[in-house]
Amino acid sequence: MTVLLIVPIVVITIYFSHTLKENIKNEMKTHANYIIHTYTSQQDYDEKFNFTSLENVSEYKIHMFTDYALNKQDDTIDAYKEDGKEFFELILPYSKHGHTYLSVKRNIEHETYLINNMYYMISILFLIGFFLVLYYSTILSDRFMKPLRLLSNKFSDMNESMLKPIKIHELPEEFENFATSFNRLLTKIQTFINYRKELYVGTAHELKTPLAVMRLKNQITLMKYKKQDKIRETLQQNIDSIDTLNAMIHNILEYGRAEGAQFEKPKRMNLIQLMATKCEEYELLAQSQNRNFIYNFSIPHFIINLQELLFMQIFRNFIQNALRFTPEQGLVSLQTRTDKDYFIIEIIDEGPGIDTDKDFFAPFKRSLDSTGAGLGLFLAKNAAQSMGVDIDLKNREDASGAIASIRFPLNRFLLKE
Repeated sequence: MTVLLIVPIVVITIYFSHTLKENIKNEMKTHANYIIHTYTSQQDYDEKFNFTSLENVSEYKIHMFTDYALNKQDDTIDAYKEDGKEFFELILPYSKHGHTYLSVKRNIEHETYLINNMYYMISILFLIGFFLVLYYSTILSDRFMKPLRLLSNKFSDMNESMLKPIKIHELPEEFENFATSFNRLLTKIQTFINYRKELYVGTAHELKTPLAVMRLKNQITLMKYKKQDKIRETLQQNIDSIDTLNAMIHNILEYGRAEGAQFEKPKRMNLIQLMATKCEEYELLAQSQNRNFIYNFSIPHFIINLQELLFMQIFRNFIQNALRFTPEQGLVSLQTRTDKDYFIIEIIDEGPGIDTDKDFFAPFKRSLDSTGAGLGLFLAKNAAQSMGVDIDLKNREDASGAIASIRFPLNRFLLKE
């Protein structure tokens, strides 16, 4: 930073000083040529001008002399000092046929004083600028170090019960993206920690319930083995319970696969094209279930770097849930739109809606009409956090169904292109 200040100052100073002196020399040459072409002798010149002193800094001293020993053909200007004052002297031939020369002296005391003052003022300005730069660099350094110290404290004090996001508005603008990414990471960690306990406790509870039913029904079968219809009913219930266990185990395996999919490398692809291909398959699935499925894309292309497995986990879950809860002959629609911050995908159904008091993204949270294990939305939430997208589930304003949405932050996904 100091070098950046010194170099232009030195260059400007040297240029100004050189230009000023060159202008004086050119002025002296012009004046000398005028005298040569206008006056015939020293007496002729002195009769019209009375320049006898050099006290005035703007004065010239003109002297015509004859010197047979001097053989000067050029018009160089020499600098010298006399009585503590600085002068420029120009000597050039006055007569073409003799050894007569013209001496033009000019007092440059005023210009020297001006240049010295300029050096002095520039030095003062440089010192002031240097200390200002030093002062503000210290302030800026402290300002930039503050968020780093905050992050350091966050890491040093981090534990399962104290995960608080950084307040982005307290940070400099340059750290906003970093803080957003850090908060997203904290949210994912916090969600994982909170739901992990529920997952294991819920898994144990959910596995215990069908096993208890199987045990009870088997006891009933043993007590009433003579009744064949009861035996068939009990066996069928055992099969249903086993199917429930299989479904839960399948979801747990899906959770494991989803954790592995988080390490999938993003691929550059057209998201609209990917969804169009999948929507054709879901359209056939909807027809097989006596339901209608339509889709409309507001733009033909949305090229981003995408982890396809994670996205399809969210996309598939939302559409399958919409088809499951929509009654026969009902309509499920998919549409896309954009605003200034997000590219948004919305899946709209005509089902009974959701209970807003429940957190359906928690493990084993499901509606009363659901036959699943309650892990689908939980896995979708984990996939969304890994991708850096936002997902939401809410009721329609006309209370005739629910809307599941996937929102891609434009400032994050478009910067990756």
